[in-house]
Amino acid sequence: MATISLTSARTEQPALTALPKTRSSSSLASLTSSENDASINSTLCEPAEKSTGNSDCLGCGAHSREVAFVDLEPAELNICSALGERDSRTIECLRINGCRMDSSTLSMLVNDLCRLELPNLHTVDLSKNQLSGSLAGASLARLLGNAPLVRTLSLGWNNLSLADLRDMTGPSLANMAFLDLRSNPLHVPARKSSTKRSSRKTGSRRSSVSVDDNSADDMAWVHAFVKSMPALSHVLLAQANIADRALIVLLDALIRPSTSIEYIGLEWLGLGSRLASLSTIFGNIASAGQKNTSSPLHLNLAANNLGDGGISVITSTGAAMTSLTLACNFITERGTAMLAKWLPKSGLTSLDLSDNHFGDQGIASLVSIHSDKLLDGHYSQIRLLGLNSCCLSDASLRIVADALSCRWAPLESLRILRNRRISPGAKISM
Repeated sequence: MATISLTSARTEQPALTALPKTRSSSSLASLTSSENDASINSTLCEPAEKSTGNSDCLGCGAHSREVAFVDLEPAELNICSALGERDSRTIECLRINGCRMDSSTLSMLVNDLCRLELPNLHTVDLSKNQLSGSLAGASLARLLGNAPLVRTLSLGWNNLSLADLRDMTGPSLANMAFLDLRSNPLHVPARKSSTKRSSRKTGSRRSSVSVDDNSADDMAWVHAFVKSMPALSHVLLAQANIADRALIVLLDALIRPSTSIEYIGLEWLGLGSRLASLSTIFGNIASAGQKNTSSPLHLNLAANNLGDGGISVITSTGAAMTSLTLACNFITERGTAMLAKWLPKSGLTSLDLSDNHFGDQGIASLVSIHSDKLLDGHYSQIRLLGLNSCCLSDASLRIVADALSCRWAPLESLRILRNRRISPGAKISM
């Protein structure tokens, strides 16, 4: 009889485990919450070397391949000074963070950058500034045109709307793989109202007609924008202020069978109060999945207040994907029961339910078997299951062990940290 030995959740140490002899080549481990975190830090390129002379202008050493400005005033941003004696052709990362840089300042910096050769620049991180308006998009388009190998673009924590990025569409985005738009007001603003006047003998009437830029015609460019990035694999939209229509159109463009998208971060968007949009999004995923069943997709819906109502929407659409994060969504045992029925047809190999306090009853509902059909010898294909901070006890370990012995899933990794009701040194016997 093989046992799974678990380190006490109270010590928050990774648990070393052993699987049954039938799966002796794999290891089932309880990982720390920081490991394999789906979110990506706003700073996408760490400084290769810090200058000893100026702590605010990082990466200015003679052999550094980074030009970086952190927490400087806009007037202090000088590309030529930061470059020093280095050859611009060796620069791989440009990072300007927290410098209160507006679009006019960016435009002037791009003028300087366009005078340089940047054949190896692959990362541009302009997060935590004050970029906004079409001038920002036009400046970025010029920069990418001069550095066509850029594959990581971080624009998080600015004041950009989707429409501001319109001018970036083109061949300069061919190598773009990571796009970070977190915490931007991505809503597409409505056009100014047009006023019609009609006069009558008895008086005049003024009617105001507002044209919404979120209409289908005005959002058609989004598909061309995404299509110009055939290598795009990761898009981060957490905490963005984006209207329902714009979000639906953008995600529909991202999940088309012709794209290479692997990860979409949608944390903190309040989708629990936008269930109609959530239903449309997952309906589009279901439709796209029928055309392209081989493309892996990780959707991160953490901290959206979905509740069991949101789970009902997700599981009723027939959508299929590889990985789904539902952490911190107030899911109860009713929601886990709905997930259990959906798992065999969901295509999921990874499911993260951390920080949902459904307890032992939720685990019992989750691993219940509702199908008599086996796929590759198991009822579901879950290989990684995240259950950190779910109010579990030793009973949950016994429930999981029983489910695995009944071929519920080919589980390889189990995360159960911060469940303080699990006894130190608890074991799963199978």
